[in-house]
Amino acid sequence: MKILYLITQADGGGAQNYVLSLASRFGGAIAAGSEATELFEAAQSLNLTTFSLRHLKRNISPYHDLMAIWEIRQLIQSYEPDILHLNSSKAGVLGSFARMGLKTKTVFTAHGFVFNEPLPWPVRSFYLALEKEASRYRDQIITVSDADRESALKFKLIAPEKITTIHNGLGPVSFLAKEEASHKLNLPKNIFLFATIANFYKTKGLDVLIEAVSLLKTELREKCRFAIFGYGPGERDLRLQIKDLKLEPSFILLGKIHQARQYLKAFNAFVLPSRKEGFPYVILEAAQAGLPVLATKTGGIPEILGEEGFYAAPGDPKELAEKIGQILHDNGLREKLSALSLKKFQLFTLEKMLAETEKIYKKVLSA
Repeated sequence: MKILYLITQADGGGAQNYVLSLASRFGGAIAAGSEATELFEAAQSLNLTTFSLRHLKRNISPYHDLMAIWEIRQLIQSYEPDILHLNSSKAGVLGSFARMGLKTKTVFTAHGFVFNEPLPWPVRSFYLALEKEASRYRDQIITVSDADRESALKFKLIAPEKITTIHNGLGPVSFLAKEEASHKLNLPKNIFLFATIANFYKTKGLDVLIEAVSLLKTELREKCRFAIFGYGPGERDLRLQIKDLKLEPSFILLGKIHQARQYLKAFNAFVLPSRKEGFPYVILEAAQAGLPVLATKTGGIPEILGEEGFYAAPGDPKELAEKIGQILHDNGLREKLSALSLKKFQLFTLEKMLAETEKIYKKVLSA
């Protein structure tokens, strides 16, 4: 079984982890945009074959997109994979068009559909139309959450028998001890520390978190700090928002840190304020670390934490502030959420994800 994994500009997030896990298990090759240096380095350390695609870029560009379709098609014809496994929205669309008329079977994993993002309706309609057209050239779609599967069925993206939910799975994480992690990050001592791992995109809701912190009473803000691992195009605006709200003492922006998850035990709680999610690895990582988790009730997050989870509504800074206050005040709540985390992460193992994905590969090859 020869598999070619295609992803756009991997940024160290969940989709990259997913591709590396699958390619490592099934011995596949990885193709990505030329700027995905971190992904290429990680893949090569695992002795995986990699292909750099010069024209595959995150932003829409008619010239580069057409050239990327040609590039991908040339790669498919030369590498001759049995399965082309597409990941991320851009690669998912361009890769689907590139394999038109070829015998290669195509699987697409949706790590969260773009047409579900908080965008103007005309833009969402455009992305939905693209996904519908691209799905004509897909043998199977994998969604990482039931929420995304239901969305795809609602919009009649593909026949029901051609779409399957396979939740992301996580292997054991090598966490640093609390003291070592705290020392390496130079974190303040004797203060309650919230962690967030999220790159600076609007969908991650970091602006909502900042506003929520501004709503906390002064005495509460002085008891805690919010550390954010991440980077991205929205960084300047977020820094300005923090400055305008005079919240510089409350936030620790750690930037891009390799394997940020290994530092999680340095923190007292984890918060993810996303407007939209697929099935975030960071929740699984925080849960494995045993942290109390406060998250927004969006995408596949409730499928991880269940009804017992501690949620705020997406885009609601007032409710998020109230829930932050409850975590700070209530030691019993923290203990309950920590126990829930340790229970829930065990349901989403890497081995389970790999086994279920292998079934999909065998299904499309036997069709």
